[in-house]
Amino acid sequence: MGLDRRAFLGLVAGGAVGTMFTPIPWKLLDDASIWTQNWSWIPRVPKGQIDYVATTSKLCPAGEGLKIMRVAGNPVSAAGNPDHPLSRGGVSALARSEVYMLYSPARVKSPMKKSGKGFTPITWEQALIEMADKLGAAKGAVACVSGDGTGTVNELLSAFVGKLGAAGYFMMPSEATTAAKGVKLMGGKGQAGYDFENAQTVLVLGADIFETWGTSTRNRKAFGATRPVGEKPKSDYIYVGPTKNNTAAVCDQWIPASAADLGVVALGIAWHLLKAGATSNAPGFDTFKAVVNGGFSPDDVKRATGIAPETLAGVAKALAASKAPLVVTGSPCGQGLGAAPFIAGMALNILLGRINKPGGVFALPELATVVPGAMTREAMLAGDLPAFLKGVAGGKTPAPKALLVYDANPAYGLPETATMAKALEKIPYKVSFSSFMDETAAMCDLVLPNSLTLERYDDLATPYGSGFCVYSLTVPYQKPVHDTRTTGDVILTLARKMSVDLKFDNFLQLLKEKVATLAKASGGFVAKDVMPWQVAAGKPAPALAGGDLWKALSAGYAWTMVGQVAQTNLGFAPEVLAKAVKAAKAPEKGALLVPYAQLRTGTPTTGIPCQDLTLVPDTELEKETTLVRLNSATAKALGVKKGATVTLRAGDARCDAKVHIFESVMTGVVSAPLGFGHTAFDIFSKGKGANYLSLMAVVEEPGSGLSTWTAADVKIA
Repeated sequence: MGLDRRAFLGLVAGGAVGTMFTPIPWKLLDDASIWTQNWSWIPRVPKGQIDYVATTSKLCPAGEGLKIMRVAGNPVSAAGNPDHPLSRGGVSALARSEVYMLYSPARVKSPMKKSGKGFTPITWEQALIEMADKLGAAKGAVACVSGDGTGTVNELLSAFVGKLGAAGYFMMPSEATTAAKGVKLMGGKGQAGYDFENAQTVLVLGADIFETWGTSTRNRKAFGATRPVGEKPKSDYIYVGPTKNNTAAVCDQWIPASAADLGVVALGIAWHLLKAGATSNAPGFDTFKAVVNGGFSPDDVKRATGIAPETLAGVAKALAASKAPLVVTGSPCGQGLGAAPFIAGMALNILLGRINKPGGVFALPELATVVPGAMTREAMLAGDLPAFLKGVAGGKTPAPKALLVYDANPAYGLPETATMAKALEKIPYKVSFSSFMDETAAMCDLVLPNSLTLERYDDLATPYGSGFCVYSLTVPYQKPVHDTRTTGDVILTLARKMSVDLKFDNFLQLLKEKVATLAKASGGFVAKDVMPWQVAAGKPAPALAGGDLWKALSAGYAWTMVGQVAQTNLGFAPEVLAKAVKAAKAPEKGALLVPYAQLRTGTPTTGIPCQDLTLVPDTELEKETTLVRLNSATAKALGVKKGATVTLRAGDARCDAKVHIFESVMTGVVSAPLGFGHTAFDIFSKGKGANYLSLMAVVEEPGSGLSTWTAADVKIA
């Protein structure tokens, strides 16, 4: 199945040893070994002047700023930008791949048209002519799926399909889609933003905040800043979840709890706060209090979760005594959480008086749209993609006549993958704007490759989790390596062919107008000497200096604003909690499958970056088989031993795995890694392990109607 991982590791190790004894400047780079390989697609180490330029990662959902090292004008390495508020010098394994992916053999090198079971290259003009014809015939039934949660390109796409007659605009499911639904059900406005920098006691319910949740790179930096080595910590972190993951491992306390019981735990803590006298004027408080007292007493919670009453009493006491408590709720795998657990966590923030307060949850305003007819981000996040595709697959929802897929891979990155693929097959005309031949692109009629981050102008606006509004740019520091184009420019060209007015001539012009609107926004400033969390804590915001904001953004700085939306109607949504927050029943036979995600193995959009394959331990991937984690008690109850090959079944879906005994998984839970099991992409991803999302069933959450999947009952044989 292509290059063996151990062979890859051997090549890297050999290359690294060679560089250790060679007097070249590359020996100080963490990724020196990558440049010493003999693969034809790896560029040779260039010679020339070394300089550094700044940009923003679009590959990593954390949205960190990057410093790109160039030699003779050629990008060779990516590191964190210390001047960017979402990076502060930090960088994820995925963001570091921005340079390497430029030269990946998996890149789609030109427009491709489906031909039988394969693809043939065509010109851009041929592709645009075909699209204009097909989309014109599909008017009134054109849908779009986007995996870019932060880019202004969504304005273009939503306006374009809207003017053609949209059958739906959908974002790939994420923590942001869940939070948007939860805030709306609570009667709130704005995007939830979490002020980790000023928080003192942080309770994390399920969310892997240092890995795949929100602005994870910035979260790690905020954590480290309050816990300097050798000094007394200025913050306390408590984690509640099914495994001792990368977040729980560094927290002060780990409380084991099923992913399906996060809402129960939150309401159990609320019981203690209410008993201690916590109150609120927020809508629905009296009903909320009745719901909590009627089913979430310490004994109720212990029966449901096994958590001792004194444990939650201690958490409630720590939160109540803290000067700046903060509660964060999310999915252990970065997707599929119900609205009710989110609401339950937010209810704790309301009880503690932490809405729009330093160290609490800020309600962040949206940035103004600039494309006529564009959807707001709130409207985009309201779409329920799994429910839509499941309806199409089952014949309950009419299939759109055409589908545009941007920076997304729904055939791989959604639960019930077989169902989702069946739905996609029912759509007669599909176009993927993918840089790589992923599972969804392989199903499409046209693949129009988007230029990568370092080859295009693009932007990033307030990723979910950020405690402040933020905007930064990506700048093309490299001419496209292949015959690729920026998707925004492709859409604008196509719109002109179809006589659809989107106002702008090119995507760069659109971005400049976006920046011009920011320059007029009250309270906005460029984060340089003063950072937004300092302003949130009371430091005066610097005035936006006269001159060219575009120039500052192009140099790698970020525009920020500590904005907040007044929450006059934000309430407890007790009706939703009463219907949805119930104790999960333990599987009668088998175990509860709880997936986990890590950036080193990509995202639901991205395959495994080639150099990150070396970071995957043998306890997670052994040759081409993934390993799942069970503690010894669970393994004994299931009759399996360490290293045993097993099959996990849920309904008609099945996945193979090997058993890894890992005591930091709660009893009754099987913890499985995501990011594996690709059937497309490249030799570093294809055929490596199993995609455990295929075992996750989509369930409609009572009270909210939202599609959920954070855990699944599985049988193991």
